[in-house]
Amino acid sequence: MSWITLMLVVAAPPKPVERGKENSVDVAVIAILATSRNDKIDPKLSCIAREIHKTRKELTGFQLATIAHQSLTIGVKHVFEVLDGAQKVGVTVLHGADEKDRVQVKVAPPGMGEITYDTRCGKFLPIVTEFHTKDKELLIIAVCIRPCHEK
Repeated sequence: MSWITLMLVVAAPPKPVERGKENSVDVAVIAILATSRNDKIDPKLSCIAREIHKTRKELTGFQLATIAHQSLTIGVKHVFEVLDGAQKVGVTVLHGADEKDRVQVKVAPPGMGEITYDTRCGKFLPIVTEFHTKDKELLIIAVCIRPCHEK
């Protein structure tokens, strides 16, 4: 299973955008630090930890590093600082929720090129980067877009 297509809810999704701001969406970006030196898993990350461990058996510990929320104008790139500003993630929402509740997002994680993907609205999509902290923890970025169509 590709991490680019993996969709899991790992934390509270961003709050819905106020009515009248149809050209804006709320974006949440979370930074996760994974390690092989312990087996402590933040309960909010248990789903991601299970999925990542299937292909990266050496990763046993998963901790939430940062959470950032921002209302973004569709089509305009925003840069989120993660890990105390040491790393940056570029996010551009290409379109908000369509009739199938799918959104299209372009993400530029640290040390990687831009990735464009379609995903379910309201779900976090984790991206495993190749960036390691000085403590040799692996950085994983997850992005979620709202509002979604109400059912």
